[in-house]
Amino acid sequence: MNKIITILVALIFTSSVLAEETKAYTQFDTFRFTVNNKDAKKLTSNMRSHIKKYHVTGALKTKIYNVTYGANTNELIWVMGPISYAEFDSRPDDKKHDDDWADNINPYIISYNQSEIWRIMDGLMINNIDEKAADPEKYIARYLTVNSDQEEEVIHYLLNQIKATLNKTGKVNYWSVMSNQFIQGNTNGRHLMAISSMNSWAELDDDWEFSKHFEALYGKGSYKAFRASYDHTFKNQWQEVIEVNKEMSGM
Repeated sequence: MNKIITILVALIFTSSVLAEETKAYTQFDTFRFTVNNKDAKKLTSNMRSHIKKYHVTGALKTKIYNVTYGANTNELIWVMGPISYAEFDSRPDDKKHDDDWADNINPYIISYNQSEIWRIMDGLMINNIDEKAADPEKYIARYLTVNSDQEEEVIHYLLNQIKATLNKTGKVNYWSVMSNQFIQGNTNGRHLMAISSMNSWAELDDDWEFSKHFEALYGKGSYKAFRASYDHTFKNQWQEVIEVNKEMSGM
């Protein structure tokens, strides 16, 4: 009898741990879209109204971002969440929401572009923003295309070296690496995204002396070896600057 009880307790404990693990991630539902400039004012008003009605709290909380620099300048990005896969299933089947989108949003969108779910990779986040502080309004995103022959352990090792070095500079407010949850192949190469916050453009004039801090952590000459491994692991990379569209987001 005691053995049965022990087994049951173990099973309950294991199930509890597994349930916690399935929830122990942070991911965001995103898609990109473009709008005709002549309709921008109308869409801004309609999107603000839509978000205020349906996307202000919980997993459905949404912000709109402008791509202000980069290859996709003038695109807009819908960012909803954080949201788990279970919360996708529990979203209400809301006809009013769908009708509002169909009548007041869809007519003003020229094209829907990448639809992606981005998840923060385990251990790859720096967050020095006070809980009561406002969220950053500007970010630099660096997209990485991973070579097909690379091991996950090598990728994580290199990214953790970057994290440790950024931590050592003492200048990071927010930084994280996110993985694209749906296989991209060579369609657009957006396998990983390293995203960091900006308080001001003037920050880009600062020299963070990354290589100096890197070698202080990993030894003389280590930065050159890191660069060689990095260039072998990632076959392509590009950046863009994104900024919160306060009007559309209802802020």
